[in-house]
Amino acid sequence: MPGKLYGVGVGPGDPELLTIKAKRILERADFIAIPKTAADKESTALSIVEGAVEISKEVIELIFPMSFDEKLLEESWRNAVLQIKEKLDSGKDVAFVTLGDPTIYSTYIYIHKTLLDEGYECEIVPGITSFCASAARVGVSLGENKETIAIVPSAYECENLDNILDSFDNIVLMKVSRSLPKLKDILKQKGLWEKAVIISKCGFEDEVIEFDIEKAAESKLSYFTTMIIKKGGIK
Repeated sequence: MPGKLYGVGVGPGDPELLTIKAKRILERADFIAIPKTAADKESTALSIVEGAVEISKEVIELIFPMSFDEKLLEESWRNAVLQIKEKLDSGKDVAFVTLGDPTIYSTYIYIHKTLLDEGYECEIVPGITSFCASAARVGVSLGENKETIAIVPSAYECENLDNILDSFDNIVLMKVSRSLPKLKDILKQKGLWEKAVIISKCGFEDEVIEFDIEKAAESKLSYFTTMIIKKGGIK
């Protein structure tokens, strides 16, 4: 009988935000699969797990390069699926760890769909998202009463940002470090300059929280940087 695949959300960075269920699955699974952008890169997701779970089992490293080359990406997906299938076919359970939640812009979900279609048993174990953790960290509500919320995965790639900023009450912009200078000007134009906060590497030891967007735009911030804009006021 084939094993079972679990997509386990490990939260944004703080190991204490790992759920009880996630911890149980990670301790019980026969293998832990981790996504990496390159073989010589560290896995952020694994570093979170190691802060809450003693790893005494084989770790499967799955390489997903940061690339827009569709052929290269498809090949990486196929290789990942084959590696996981090999373990499942031997009757072993695999826990694939992913930052935040597996259903929110996650590497895992593509593998989940493929193996589910092939008849394998798969389960998603939800995790705390980076933007929920960030909002909690700065004491800001993402949604009150009838407020609308927009989540933008990559601000630097968003072509309709003006429309989103005009149409929603609260806006979460993920991966904003590359586009902060441009965002700074847009927020000034729209009168949202003092209604935004930057949270970088939420939950990690080198976490940065900045309410001064001008200062943030001049800083070298991590790829894992989120901006929360709240039209009703951030403070």
